[in-house]
Amino acid sequence: MSRRYAEEDRPVAPEAGRGAESGELVRRERRNTPRNRYGGFDWVATFLGFAVAVFFLTVLLGIVAAIVGSVGYQLGAQVPKVGGSVSGATQQLGIGALVGSILTLVLSYLIGGYTAGRLARYDGMKNGLGVVVWTVLIVIIFGILGAVLGSQFNVASQLHLNVNLSALTTGGLISLAATLLVMLIASGLGGWLGGHYHKKIDRDARFSP
Repeated sequence: MSRRYAEEDRPVAPEAGRGAESGELVRRERRNTPRNRYGGFDWVATFLGFAVAVFFLTVLLGIVAAIVGSVGYQLGAQVPKVGGSVSGATQQLGIGALVGSILTLVLSYLIGGYTAGRLARYDGMKNGLGVVVWTVLIVIIFGILGAVLGSQFNVASQLHLNVNLSALTTGGLISLAATLLVMLIASGLGGWLGGHYHKKIDRDARFSP
């Protein structure tokens, strides 16, 4: 008797295929509906990420410059003249400043990309790369303003700047390409980390499998 009643009281499992399919549809709809509404490129989030990146870049470059300047003063390194010889201490300081500048650039755009991805919530890597898009746009705008003001007020001659256009064309393009590559990698990684933060929360809240 006890065995028969135990078998009768045993809960009946729902249909495996139908239940799993409906549950998967519910989870997919919960996951896709907010993404369709709020996902994509967020101009506000990417601009704020750009502002954060510029802030950290300014502060950290100031720290690097202060460290290099203080070390150079203690070592008695002289500022090299154009066309003159460069001492060993000055070369080491230049290498240190270059390494510090690259690390500063990586860290600043990593934080800026993380900010953009965190604010946008969805499509973190895309919005992290948007920080570089804002950087390029701002540089183009200031470049146009500089060209206009330079042609009207002849800024280069007033500042006694001898600009070698051929040197800017060769070395400048290489430096620009390397800088953009570093910025893209750092901001994209930061954006992915910022978006991944929300994915962990959604996973814990059972919005995503």
